[in-house]
Amino acid sequence: MKSLTHNVFSIGLMVFVVSLFGDPLLVTLVVVAVAVYLTNLLIDRLGHSKSEGVMRRTWLTHSLLTAPAWGAVAWGLTLTVFLALRGFYPPEPILLAFFMSLGGMAGWSHLLLDALTEGGVFGFSRRREALAHFSYDNVPLNLSFCLLGVFLFLLAAFP
Repeated sequence: MKSLTHNVFSIGLMVFVVSLFGDPLLVTLVVVAVAVYLTNLLIDRLGHSKSEGVMRRTWLTHSLLTAPAWGAVAWGLTLTVFLALRGFYPPEPILLAFFMSLGGMAGWSHLLLDALTEGGVFGFSRRREALAHFSYDNVPLNLSFCLLGVFLFLLAAFP
């Protein structure tokens, strides 16, 4: 999937999940948007290698085990920096654990979209598998997931 699709879908999904806990929408949107962007950036920048002129996903970030770990790191870092800038350091352990679990979910949302493309993702083995074999730049599929992200965001904003 396109990077924009990953970000719009994940932001919508994660704002919706966080809104279930009653957090203020504006603060949630800012923190979630930064954390989602960092998660997707880490997974995509660290998780591709070039082999014979072709970019391929690597196990380092595109597996069911490692993607949530990268998401947890990105979300933990985002929360820590956000709270430190507001004068609250260190973050409470329960809040940090909650935020890092959201990061794991964000990592899996990235994998869900990648699993729909021909490149697939790594399961519990060192072999990539795909749920479907769409092209990563399939316009209807990318648009559908962007719209789903917007819908989830609107559902969170106007319950």
